[in-house]
Amino acid sequence: MQNSPDLNEFLEQLNIKDTLSIEEDLGNGYVRLKISEAERRQALQDINCVEDIFVELLRNSRDAGSKNIFIGTKKIEDKTRIIHSIDDGKGIPDALKDLIFEARVTSKLENGMKDTYGFHGRGMALFSIKLNAREIKLTFSGESRGASFFLDINLDDVPEKKDQSIIPQILKMDEDINIIGGVNNIIKTIIEFQIQNRDMNFYYGTPTQVLATMREKFKRERSQGVYPTFKKWEKLIDFISQNKIKVTEIPVLTDSYSLMGEIAEKIFNMNISRRGIQRIVYNEVKPLDPLKLDLLNHTIIDESSSEGEINGSKKSSKKDLRLRLFDEEKLANRFKDEEIKGIIEPLGEKFNELGKKYFLSVNKNIEFKRSNNTIKVIIELSDKEN
Repeated sequence: MQNSPDLNEFLEQLNIKDTLSIEEDLGNGYVRLKISEAERRQALQDINCVEDIFVELLRNSRDAGSKNIFIGTKKIEDKTRIIHSIDDGKGIPDALKDLIFEARVTSKLENGMKDTYGFHGRGMALFSIKLNAREIKLTFSGESRGASFFLDINLDDVPEKKDQSIIPQILKMDEDINIIGGVNNIIKTIIEFQIQNRDMNFYYGTPTQVLATMREKFKRERSQGVYPTFKKWEKLIDFISQNKIKVTEIPVLTDSYSLMGEIAEKIFNMNISRRGIQRIVYNEVKPLDPLKLDLLNHTIIDESSSEGEINGSKKSSKKDLRLRLFDEEKLANRFKDEEIKGIIEPLGEKFNELGKKYFLSVNKNIEFKRSNNTIKVIIELSDKEN
């Protein structure tokens, strides 16, 4: 979280703000910054958009040895992006849970690495995210338990690509996979990362879908007697503390929707409705497929294969493959126009009836607009005397 304006103003009034930032005044307007201030400024530049945050979260999970990464996300009124990043990696020891958000704290003393995104291992990733996000917290982890992070991003401070529904085209040439077209949105970021890390599974959807997917993924093992089931929070936590249970396995430990609600809230910091929790427990939510190239909702063009020749040249083969992205922004579209009009027409009559008291009337037909998960009703009034 960046320094608050109130704190900055307080330091300026005391004339000590510069003292906290500057190591040496070199004269003529030049200064040598303190290491802490230089790190803070560098970290702020590491994150320019929401997609950058996803890159850093994915790299951290990969370097923790994760094989399964679950990403639950939703957008709220074009102002906020909520992210749940959950993996089955080596986890974070209890003693380090607060320190991981500080600068230069890293587990990569001897194996810092450079990938297509740059050098990784400076201990600045989570610090950079913390400076730019409204909130980031580790909701659950432990040694060998994986990790669950919750992020709240103010999109006015950290923007994202406007169209998050576009999937890029995948071009396959001589066994090489290339991503072309599309915007550099969240889904493209994950697909690019998946191409470079084929041994990992990436699950991307709403928080409800992610919770249902984690539960379904481990049901088979539970049916073989590996996992017990619980109805009470205290007994669940006691079992988790005494066994090396991964955070990704916790949702399968109950068939009680009341306890599942506590798991969603207390383990993952997920805000899921009571009905949503019931749908998860009653298996009414379709689990997500891992985000693999052969499931993408677009055509893969294979330039290396031939379905015959036309005028001596090879004909590219096309295969229509499907990945259905979750629809995070269009819940309002589930209502038909005539259904909404059936509600607002009587509303207009009521306003006209009440308006007589104030010499007002509804100027024209009531309008409505859909915006993400919201239906906005617009009522224009006029003075009856005019």
